[in-house]
Amino acid sequence: MHPYQPTLRTASFALALTGSLLAQNPSQLAPTIVEAERIDDEPSAVSVISRESLDLFQTTTFSGLSGIVPGFNVVSADSRGFGQVVVMRGSTNTLFFGPPALGLTIDDVPLGDAYSYPSELLDLSEIRVYRGPQGPYFGRNGAAGMVEMFTPRPGEEMRTTLTAEYGSYDHIGLGLNTSGPLGGDFSYSLQLFHDQRDGYIRNAFLGTETDDRESTGGLLNLFWNPSDDFELRLRFYAEHVDDGSQRLSSLFSPDPFTDSSDFVGVTDLERYQTSLHSRKDLAWGKVETISSYQTWDLDPSTVDLDLTFANPANGFSDARSTINQHQDLISNELRFSSNDDANPFSWRAGLFQMWIENEGLASRQFPVFVPVFANIVEDTRFSIDQLNLAAYGNATWQATDRLAVDAGLRVDYHESEIDRVMQTTTVPDFGIPDTTVRGDRDEWFVSPVVGLTYGVTDAVDAFVRSSIGNKPAGHSAYADTLALARYDREENWSNEIGLQYDCPAYDLRLGLRAFWDQIEDYQFNQSVPNSTNFVIVNADEVTSRGVELDVAWAPVDRLTVRGSFGCTNTEFDSYADPFTPGVFFNGKNVPFVPEYTGSAGIRYDFASGFYAQTSVRVSGSTQFDAANTATFAQDAYVLWDAEIGYATERFSVALYGRNLLDEEYYTFINPQIFAGSPGDPQVFGMRVRTTF
Repeated sequence: MHPYQPTLRTASFALALTGSLLAQNPSQLAPTIVEAERIDDEPSAVSVISRESLDLFQTTTFSGLSGIVPGFNVVSADSRGFGQVVVMRGSTNTLFFGPPALGLTIDDVPLGDAYSYPSELLDLSEIRVYRGPQGPYFGRNGAAGMVEMFTPRPGEEMRTTLTAEYGSYDHIGLGLNTSGPLGGDFSYSLQLFHDQRDGYIRNAFLGTETDDRESTGGLLNLFWNPSDDFELRLRFYAEHVDDGSQRLSSLFSPDPFTDSSDFVGVTDLERYQTSLHSRKDLAWGKVETISSYQTWDLDPSTVDLDLTFANPANGFSDARSTINQHQDLISNELRFSSNDDANPFSWRAGLFQMWIENEGLASRQFPVFVPVFANIVEDTRFSIDQLNLAAYGNATWQATDRLAVDAGLRVDYHESEIDRVMQTTTVPDFGIPDTTVRGDRDEWFVSPVVGLTYGVTDAVDAFVRSSIGNKPAGHSAYADTLALARYDREENWSNEIGLQYDCPAYDLRLGLRAFWDQIEDYQFNQSVPNSTNFVIVNADEVTSRGVELDVAWAPVDRLTVRGSFGCTNTEFDSYADPFTPGVFFNGKNVPFVPEYTGSAGIRYDFASGFYAQTSVRVSGSTQFDAANTATFAQDAYVLWDAEIGYATERFSVALYGRNLLDEEYYTFINPQIFAGSPGDPQVFGMRVRTTF
């Protein structure tokens, strides 16, 4: 092994996170430097994305991480996360009511369903993306992986940064980031932001842009450190979104950035988080607590489902959707861990509780033509409560100087309860009956993990890991019967093997991994024929296989190169259409999973302070329905970005361009309404930043 590298780090880098490493305070994380950036910090199944990498790839959104992290992709409908699908190695969440495959925490605060994940990124010090089931290592269940985001902590001196940005489509971005001591044992950090732009979609009928975007928010952290071994942290986050319509256009439109809807949609959203964190260092280890209360409020989201105006050619139909939805989340975690220098055993254990309540009113208007023409409105009121109680733990044994063994176990108890009523509010109701769905279910399940790491040479480490990930059972609200509303637990048996090459003499790090996941009762959305029901069903068996590569290299002074590539093949092994006898999707590609993703970026910093950087991201073909219909598929595409600028310690100015090839592609396709969300067009901009 490398003489400068602790044996515990070597043991744990391939086996997911060990207790002592996970228990580190974010302020003690080793800094990532551009000249020799880490691909993997400790676990080989982890991608560590530094602030420099986010800048290199001009990543300002959660979906923008696609392509940078192998095996990871976000299918975004450009509605601030509502309806997005987050993919990790072929595992996904469903659009609205299913649990996420990829869990997310920000400063150790766990978020709820995938649609509540933030669309815009805060100013972050580091992002860690963990691939594979992570149940024994986190309070939040990571059935297929986890993302940890960390915001910068205050230093010993007051520091303030102001950022202003202007670009295409009258884009304006303003930011304030300030932190430092408050006196005594107190310190703080504060981020404020405002971002707005004009719409990309031109409405030919109304003569205006319909998808304007505007968001304002902030994050405040207050720290109290009366001694070196104790810390108390109070955290507040708030965001208000005032957007126009969801970015959608007809798949048959000659211009994906043009529609003819007869009304301008809206997406109004607010989110608030309050959390209290504590840490106490003891002689035998560390005790931490994280308690949070969060609200997410969509009020409303309106969409024109036919994407055109009422006229004789379409029978004067007026199909539209209006959704109001609210989520409350309360979480508590008690975490114990060994000291950072524990040897030969290190461990971590914890207790976790999370309660989520989703309440909503969804109004769907659609035309009927028999016996007469009319526009029918159905209102669905629902409440879905979920409770998760869990105990988790893992241990790492450094058996020899070269061999480490890692094992962990998670035990979950999960409850889900639904109360849902659908009514036809138009008169007459054409005999459409009102329906009521009420029910509950509960279950216990376990999620184990075991792995080995072996130092083959001083520069090469090998690992193998096997684990089980579980997504709990539950209910979907857009169903007329309890049987349709219920879906079963998904279980993922995940296996991976890999190598990591680390050569400091050449400033080179390379990680290569292969994985094979066998997933039973895969949770998947499907429309119910001849109805407005949209439910979660279980595909009997899915197999996902792939390879992943990370490279970071600094071949000469001031030059940084980073690249990644992930190839994923995810297929239905056994899936019969539950509503159409004789229709099977065996051998079809699972929707939302690109065949491959990749990225490459290069930056050169001149001695004078000027710099130049460019990057590309690629995405392979992606299917958007189980039948793999060509109409609902996105072909492979390439995005090219570039930036030039001048930077000193206190000041920077940059000119940037994104999607320089003006590539046209869809980030999401909705087969039910034959519409898609076109990706961002070519944009240019200028950014100025000063620090004092």
